[in-house]
Amino acid sequence: MRLAKDVHDPHGQILIRAGVVLGERQIRALRSWGVVEVGIVQDEDTADPAVRDPKAIDEIRRSIDIQFSLSNREHPMIQALHALCLNRALDRS
Repeated sequence: MRLAKDVHDPHGQILIRAGVVLGERQIRALRSWGVVEVGIVQDEDTADPAVRDPKAIDEIRRSIDIQFSLSNREHPMIQALHALCLNRALDRS
């Protein structure tokens, strides 16, 4: 996941530049700065080329969906966190 636009503080200073790949550290920093929404560009070339069992993928996806069941899944930050959690879970499988 990459930032689509620069993230600014209330005074106009750039906190994180567009194009930065968001990881857990960056998401924590954004939250600590009170940033609740950012534009995300999902790169198609970041997809994992490894072949996985579709049943295992569905099980992992359901598990992550349960963890986010009480969250506003339409919110961009929640979408970013969901994607990050899903990617980490898939990487660990």
